[in-house]
Amino acid sequence: MLARSFVFAWISLASTIAYGQTRLNGPLVTIGRPDANVAITSIPSIDKWVTSDGAINPASVVRFGNPQLIRDDGVVVFEDGSHIVAKELRTEGTQLHAYNRLWDEMKFPLRPLRGILLRSYLDPDKTQVSLDRIHAYQGTRDRLLLANGDYIDGTLRRLTPLSVEFQIGDKALKLDRKRIAEIHFARSAGILPTAEQGVWVGLNDGSMILASELSLSDDILQVRLSPGISMRSSTLENAFAYVTYLRPVASDVQYLSDLDAIGFKSLGFLNANWDYRKDRNVQGGTLKSSGYVSQKGLGLHATSRLAYKVENKAVRLRAKVGIDDDTDGAGSVIFKVFASETGKSWETIYESPIVRGGETPLDVDVSVQGMKGLALVVEYADGADVLDHANWMDARFEME
Repeated sequence: MLARSFVFAWISLASTIAYGQTRLNGPLVTIGRPDANVAITSIPSIDKWVTSDGAINPASVVRFGNPQLIRDDGVVVFEDGSHIVAKELRTEGTQLHAYNRLWDEMKFPLRPLRGILLRSYLDPDKTQVSLDRIHAYQGTRDRLLLANGDYIDGTLRRLTPLSVEFQIGDKALKLDRKRIAEIHFARSAGILPTAEQGVWVGLNDGSMILASELSLSDDILQVRLSPGISMRSSTLENAFAYVTYLRPVASDVQYLSDLDAIGFKSLGFLNANWDYRKDRNVQGGTLKSSGYVSQKGLGLHATSRLAYKVENKAVRLRAKVGIDDDTDGAGSVIFKVFASETGKSWETIYESPIVRGGETPLDVDVSVQGMKGLALVVEYADGADVLDHANWMDARFEME
């Protein structure tokens, strides 16, 4: 009885801490200023954030907090790239029903969705690859991706807790849900425009929502997704305990992953040549180094060079660099930045010490004012180029 009372006391204390949280505490990255730990006490609207030290302009914010990786449950993928972790997934007519502790019972019309990952993987990189595959699907018919890698094209009729009902021509199939890994929905007519405003909101379960409207106050989170879906958090949960990350889309920065490179070269030593990845590590997973997770950035492998044109208004290059956590502590590289005022002669403006797997990412902060070109270089260090999965996280030009 005493042991049970002790456990209940800890549960009660944990609940009190969660429900008593009235602010978001975390690192704030802003343009032209050193990183700082702040406490966001409320977000009255998408363009007004209030901290314990006063209001801040979201247009000056690069990011707040840290995204989390998906570790469990299914994932619903939206047209705008948002994804929400959910369980108890099922369809009723033209709606998807699902449950999430923060949002409680959720209902979404099926056709603004890109698809469903029925069960996330233990490896978060494998989950990310699945989400990207679902979002990139361009087929004109629905698709079931089976657990064995095969696929079936047709029309989804019904999703239940135990089965998936699927139509292929005049043939109706009823498949064991355990056999299905992913459901891809046919691409809607037209192209969804790229979001030019809004805020990415990351939650502690790995959900990532692009909010065109946002408020967080009195323990309640309210968002409006770009497809026009409005959501309000459950009154039984304290939303402050769930939000871990914020990134304004309209921030006054220019991410290198949103630009077209003017040159790329890879020279494998022991490994074959690798291509670079935008907003992903070199193997297609989430950019992450020693627990620091990045939604934006570049993944390269040693030895490689990636060059960009520098816009006239760009004044600084900033990023965090490190070895991706997918190497389990292996890998070692040297990061370098070269710049040119003429586009012909190049000089080194940044060189890191040897960076090894598992080490805390390093800050890159250099002036590019007056430069015409910029090159990011990754060289192998000790151990040749084995598992040299190099991340340039949040790599961006800050504008004047």
